[in-house]
Amino acid sequence: MKLAVISDLHGNYYALAKVLAFLRSQEIDGIIGLGDFVTDGPFPQRMMRVLREMQEEFPCYLVRGNREEYLLENIRHPQNWKAGSSTSGLLDYTFRNLTGQDLEFFEHLPTDGVLVGKINESGRLIPVFVPQEEITPDTCRESLFPALRLCHGAPGELRGNFGLHPELLLSHLENLDAAILLGGHSHKQEQREYAEKTYLNPGSLGLALDGVGGHAHFAILTLENSTWQIECFQIPYDLEGYLAEFDRAGLETHGSVLARSLKRTLTCGVNYFYLTVKRVRELADALALTDLDEEVWKKAEQELK
Repeated sequence: MKLAVISDLHGNYYALAKVLAFLRSQEIDGIIGLGDFVTDGPFPQRMMRVLREMQEEFPCYLVRGNREEYLLENIRHPQNWKAGSSTSGLLDYTFRNLTGQDLEFFEHLPTDGVLVGKINESGRLIPVFVPQEEITPDTCRESLFPALRLCHGAPGELRGNFGLHPELLLSHLENLDAAILLGGHSHKQEQREYAEKTYLNPGSLGLALDGVGGHAHFAILTLENSTWQIECFQIPYDLEGYLAEFDRAGLETHGSVLARSLKRTLTCGVNYFYLTVKRVRELADALALTDLDEEVWKKAEQELK
């Protein structure tokens, strides 16, 4: 059995299409998706189309990321996002270009759970997803392959960041019933062993922070002798073509400084997206302004050039 693991696509349908073409050559049996499928990129409907094609072609086991949660929260409690705002323009653009059906799809995604092995009616070993609220003490123990725990950031925490809080990872691994904890969110490919358990972050398929840029990161798990073998991949995609889509979509008119920071991050693999947001908050505090002030964003952008 071979399962691909992808995470943090952030609307990059160029990268997803390239990875799917590669996975077809690997004869995989399914795809695990760890959230943040959309937001920030151009033409969200193109990403949704590729996602639907992926689900039609492969068995998929998907969980929700924090970006999907932001979109859903905007339905429950409108966030006053504004077009042209560096603070919220990219989220506003994505939200306005998704359909009710798209948002309903995200609403039905679980936030985390476990993937276990069971025998189907044909006598074949298959993965079965068990959402968090249905997990029992026997769920992982009765699995016919080493169980996989799926989450976006950390179990129970969509924005849990093991990169910033390594002690959080050790705590989760110590108490993990499954053999492997699969998580994303940090956009950095990583594999760690602790307490006879494994943590795997496949990296970001659409916005990898690798110091290189233009590469899609993901992993493949292969079941051999009742053990998962892990292989991590970084493959190039047509970055120039994807960046041209930003211009066709007029994304800078929607997201201003943050849209430009996103393009820079894609190009070099350094997190200027986060660095810009961080510097904006620092400047806003120092100048007694808010992060809604475009002058603060422009100043942060200039400082980071």
